[in-house]
Amino acid sequence: MTKSLLLLLPLALFMAGCASGVRDTTRTFRTVVIDAGHGGKDSGATSRRGGAEKNDTLDVAQRLEPKLQAAGFRTVMTRKGDYFVELNDRAAISNRQSNAIFLSIHFNDSPRRRIRGIEVYYNAACAIPLARRLEESLAPLSRSRGVMHANFRVLRRNKYPAVLVECGFLSNPREAARCSTPQFREAVASRLADALAAQRSGT
Repeated sequence: MTKSLLLLLPLALFMAGCASGVRDTTRTFRTVVIDAGHGGKDSGATSRRGGAEKNDTLDVAQRLEPKLQAAGFRTVMTRKGDYFVELNDRAAISNRQSNAIFLSIHFNDSPRRRIRGIEVYYNAACAIPLARRLEESLAPLSRSRGVMHANFRVLRRNKYPAVLVECGFLSNPREAARCSTPQFREAVASRLADALAAQRSGT
């Protein structure tokens, strides 16, 4: 996913809590909306090996769902196969839930082939603790590039705390090779599940 301008949220806004219309459910959520990025006509990023982001995100999402269910969460998938879902519709699926959070799964892209690592994005300030928890959990898998504010539509249009996770750069040949393995995607799913369970329990 190619980025435009990304801004770190000022401390004053962080202290202000959730934006208007966003409910802070980061310690009460029972439902996790799992959003596998891209799909169908939208392949997302691609690697030199021919891998497509849309397939990698769906694989991670499908591995994550049973782990969250085993931990006692209700799960909702914005897509369950290789088809396209509009960004507004992804947010709308989340907004129809009760006591939820939204997690969008992606893999990254950059014209600079040497860039690698994990990034986590949020829009509403109350999602920062959730974003940080996910970043800390994923950091052992690759270099952490930080937690950042972004105006992505699936985040901006959510009425629940919403985060978008970039699990690695498909434009980096070495990282793309790792991302293509089931073992890496299983590790990503496990660490996402552990982070969400820890966030919910407050541990």
